[in-house]
This record gives sequence, C-alpha cells and structure tokens, in this order.
Amino acid sequence: MENQSLALTLGVGVTASFALFFFIYKGLGKSGKMAALLTILITQAVYIPLSVLYWDGLDVYAIHFAFFTMTAYGLGIITSTRDAQAQKEGAAKKRWFHWVPAIIVTFFLVLAVVDSIIITLANKGASAEFVRSFLPTPHGKEVGKEVTSAFSGAVANDFQKNIAQYNRYVDELRQQAALGWRIMDGWVDAPVAGKPALFRLRVIDDEGMPVTGAQVSVQFMFTADKSHDTEVVLPEVEPGSYGEPVTLPQSGLWALLINVNRGKDVYEVRGETKVGVVGATG
Repeated sequence: MENQSLALTLGVGVTASFALFFFIYKGLGKSGKMAALLTILITQAVYIPLSVLYWDGLDVYAIHFAFFTMTAYGLGIITSTRDAQAQKEGAAKKRWFHWVPAIIVTFFLVLAVVDSIIITLANKGASAEFVRSFLPTPHGKEVGKEVTSAFSGAVANDFQKNIAQYNRYVDELRQQAALGWRIMDGWVDAPVAGKPALFRLRVIDDEGMPVTGAQVSVQFMFTADKSHDTEVVLPEVEPGSYGEPVTLPQSGLWALLINVNRGKDVYEVRGETKVGVVGATG
C-alpha cells in the first residue's frame, strides 16, 4: 500500500492467508484444495479493492498478488498430499511437514524479502544509513558526508504527463518551425567550474536578420544533481545578440534549455555543454 513498508504489508497478508486457510481447513473441515481456493478468493477480494484505492504501482501490486496466491496454493498442495498419504498409511503416520516443501516455503520467503528490498530501493532510493551499512565507501569520499541514492530528476518540460500537454507541445513545435529562427554561438571561452565565462547567443530570423527586442533565458541543468540547476536571463548587448557572464559551480555535463520569447513568438532549443575543471589542460 501507499506509504507502507512492503515487508509489513507482505508479512501481514501472508500471515492472514495462513490463518484463513487453516480456519477453513481445520475449523470448517474443508479439503486442502477447497480451503486453498476459498482462501485465494477471499484474500484477493479484500486486497484488490485496497490496492486500487491505495495504488502504489504495478510492481507492488504484482508481488502482493503473487505471494498471497502462492501462500494458499502451497498450503493446498501440502495438505492435499498429506490427506492422500493419510488415507493410504493411516492416521498414525501422518506428518505435517516434509523437508521438500520446507525448502520451497523458505525459498519463497527469502524471495519475498529480496523483492521487497529491491522495489523499495527502486521507488524511494537508498538512504544515507543504508549506504553506510551495506555499500563500500566511495573513493575520495569525505568522512562524515552523507551519501544518498535517488534519481536526480534533471528533466526539462515533461510534455507527456498527459495528452493535452503533449498536443500543446506539438502545436508549439509547428509554430517554432514556421518561424525559421536560428540560434548560434554559445560560450566565448571554454567554461570552467566556479569561474565566470561569457555565454553569448545570436538569434536571427529566416531572412538572416537579427531578432531584436526578445527575452532570452537559458536553463543550465546539472545531470548529476538538480540542486545545482540555474536559470540565467541574457540581456541584449547588440541587435540580435544576447549575452552575460555565467558561473557554473560544478564540472561535468550540463543540459541546456534555451528559450527566446518575443511577443507571441516562442523559440526553444535544447542542448548540452561540458564544464571543465580549474587547472585542467587539453
């Protein structure tokens, strides 16, 4: 369920399946196969509406559905085999458990724990405590500095969140293509982390004339950590030329999103740039 521990919900659900099965099997005197069928139907009749109400992803739903079903199915096999053996050998020789089903049950319990950990890490990332406990210390890592694992989320304009946004984006692309504008230039000098470097753009129309009086903004998005993302508005320094010194704090690969707005006209360009390290050569 949403905001709940997988280990908790799986554990409670499997325990409830065990209890329900033996209530039907021993309390109501049903056969192992019938007890298994009724347990699966009742368990899923309770779980499916709850999973829809508190939807937390298909992977979470699938692991719960599978283990709740396998619990009753496995108990049905064990008890049905026991009942059949008892009819042949007599009640005195009945045994509740055998090492083969014990191994199978243990295997699925371990599988449930491992899958729960994997899904939790995929959804929420690894906390600093988990990293310190189970992962080796990274090379060059400062002692005492926390490490976390999560998707940085450096995504510009996710236009496919819904169909209306996507259609609007397609219309904007058509309008942009009709403008015929072009954006040229970029860094005047190679950018270095922590030092200002002039970033200048020339914008011309489809006839090669400068596009003047526009508002030009650039989003610099650091692909490794979105906390470093920054947006710069470039003033017009010459007709159709927009520029300003920009200081980026980290070396490495940065994504760019350039927006040029003039009245109702909008032009957008995406790209990448690489920021060097202070003192690096070549």
